[in-house]
Amino acid sequence: MFSTIINNPKAKSWGKLVFFSFLIWVFGWVVGPYIENNIPIYNKIAQVVEERDIDSAAYMYMDSVGSYDGEYYLSDSFKHSQRNDYGMTKAFFAGIISCFLILWFGWRFLMD
Repeated sequence: MFSTIINNPKAKSWGKLVFFSFLIWVFGWVVGPYIENNIPIYNKIAQVVEERDIDSAAYMYMDSVGSYDGEYYLSDSFKHSQRNDYGMTKAFFAGIISCFLILWFGWRFLMD
């Protein structure tokens, strides 16, 4: 009976859906908070956002004057933090490459 379930394409599809949903959940609730607590500039940016009463959601989700203001304040907070490890760094390019590797892995091994 178990081999019949494994050979059923619908069961495989549901299994993949459940597995990858679990991976997304793990990233959101385990990996994400771990990374958040280990990036030192993140806490500084959050502090500046709170001190200046910046609506960070306006920067990310709206196409209005608020998004321009959010971009200005966020860029200004980087300038005042006097850090130079953001932008086109090795970590940035490593993230881009890892995204392409994940896409390649998905197309290579998961698509039937």
